Amino acid sequence: MTRMLKVLLWGLLLLPLGSAAQDSAQVERLRQQINTGGGAPASSALEQLWRELQQLPASHLIELSRREDNNYFEQGWFELARDVRLAPAEQRQSQLNAWRLRWFHHPATAWLPHLQQAVPSLAVPETVQRLGALLPLSGEFAEQGREVLAGMRAALDWDRRQGYRVPQLQVFDSAAVDNLPVFVQSLVGTEGPDLLVGPLRAPLTRQLTSAQPLPVLALNRVGGGTFNGYQLDLASDQELRQLVERIRLDGHRRVLLLAPAGEAWVEPLLAWLEPLSRSQGLVIQARLRYEAVPERLRWQLGQVLGINASRQRGQQLAGLLAEPPEQQVRRRQDIDAVLLIARPEAARLIKPVLNYHHADELPVYAGSHLFSGKVDPVRDRDLEGILFCDMPWRLRKRPGSTPSSSFFALGVDAGSVYRALPEMGAGTPGYFEGETGHLRLLEGWRLQRALPCARFVQGQPQLIKPAE
Repeated sequence: MTRMLKVLLWGLLLLPLGSAAQDSAQVERLRQQINTGGGAPASSALEQLWRELQQLPASHLIELSRREDNNYFEQGWFELARDVRLAPAEQRQSQLNAWRLRWFHHPATAWLPHLQQAVPSLAVPETVQRLGALLPLSGEFAEQGREVLAGMRAALDWDRRQGYRVPQLQVFDSAAVDNLPVFVQSLVGTEGPDLLVGPLRAPLTRQLTSAQPLPVLALNRVGGGTFNGYQLDLASDQELRQLVERIRLDGHRRVLLLAPAGEAWVEPLLAWLEPLSRSQGLVIQARLRYEAVPERLRWQLGQVLGINASRQRGQQLAGLLAEPPEQQVRRRQDIDAVLLIARPEAARLIKPVLNYHHADELPVYAGSHLFSGKVDPVRDRDLEGILFCDMPWRLRKRPGSTPSSSFFALGVDAGSVYRALPEMGAGTPGYFEGETGHLRLLEGWRLQRALPCARFVQGQPQLIKPAE
């Protein structure tokens, strides 16, 4: 088996994400957010501001807190983010109290109750001797559970063959578990796992709303509350966030959103997408819930692009003149990019119809759903030029029949990232180079996945540079 995971040496090879230009733009955006409303952002904006502050490496926060050109509002926020990041868990409250004494009139005091309620994550031991896997191995989601387990075993086997000491894998079938907190409590003991990976099923992860007696790396979004574990999930909001940011960085602002009609899987994506676009300064100029039937799709796109109206105006004018004029059909000009959510079969229909309707010069950005995970230059020739972001595992060309499954990649990362969690939890800046993305641990103990992007060229996805 080829090498599946590059494990960075923490403290030596950890690299900050993004270029210097991107870091500068992020800091400038933070300053604008801080100074909104005369230095007192609305309470609804505080969570987003704090999240972006926590995305900065600790070294950047220290540097920013020492800048002499900070105004009163900026200095207070930078010092608060620095103190929270660097304080050990047992000293966090005293650091917050000291900050409050220095900045008792600062608008950030409104955010302190959220920090005081936060529950520190239960630390993963430096050496994990027993690794538990709680996955659906029977029932409705057994296929996905087995793929995750296969990925975990592959990662452990790779480390073992490289001479690393690997933990004993303890496997549990989550299909037999109804009460997750009770089950986790039953594992506590000398022979129980040092870290539990899972569950994968949403009904169980939603039960993670309180502190657990052993570290848990959940593979789905948890219920919230005072959960003190970690999250590594495949939810599409992280992918969409990077895609929307890519559209903005490429200089586009007015977007045509295309999403399938009558498909439940797309509804959560749209719920994330609308506020996300607004936060990035994008305007959803038009929306279309399309039907992936050729004739119907041609009419729908013609309607939303203004082609049908343009053609109708030409026909009306021809009826008024003795000689029919030369007609030039035009599409609407208030759109400068297309954001497409589509499965492969629908995407292969949509791009040619866009070209037919004089929209071939509009850049098309798409969710990863349009890529099957298998390179198929013949069937995907109609996706030419579309840009999308996806996990490294699916974009990497691999010989043989190595699985392209996202769940296998999730298992590979779950079976490896545990070694980096102690350093991540300590606030060490940098990322873990995984197969589901470059992983960083942010506020809320959710691992953020930074994804590479690709563009279809001659029917094949070609990786593009971040600055392209």
